[in-house]
Amino acid sequence: MSDALVEVAAKAKHDLGKYIAFQCRWLPEDAGKEDWIQALRSDLVETRRGPDGSEGAVEIWARLKPSFASLGSDPDIHQIEGAMRRIEAGLPYLERGDLDVNALHTMAEDARCVATHLAALHRRLKGA
Repeated sequence: MSDALVEVAAKAKHDLGKYIAFQCRWLPEDAGKEDWIQALRSDLVETRRGPDGSEGAVEIWARLKPSFASLGSDPDIHQIEGAMRRIEAGLPYLERGDLDVNALHTMAEDARCVATHLAALHRRLKGA
């Protein structure tokens, strides 16, 4: 595998994979709705924060995704894409606070899916 692709996978694993489920990982399953909303907003809407502002998970993936085009129908990319589509569809409801706890849990599962598959992708590419 090309060094450039391994480097992009490492960046994706860090910039997106590490932070997309960061706050949610600390919440107990029985946390209240408001705790889940706050954690998911932090993880999905302000995924990457810095002196120039914040960037959400969907924006980060949109920026990184073209770098993986050479992988074609890679199974990890397929899983990431599906989870990111579901996350993107749910963001307006998250922002309005219109999701119940079950839907919030599902959104957190999608975030963990992205993190898991980015880590697997990086591991696989690094070993190839």
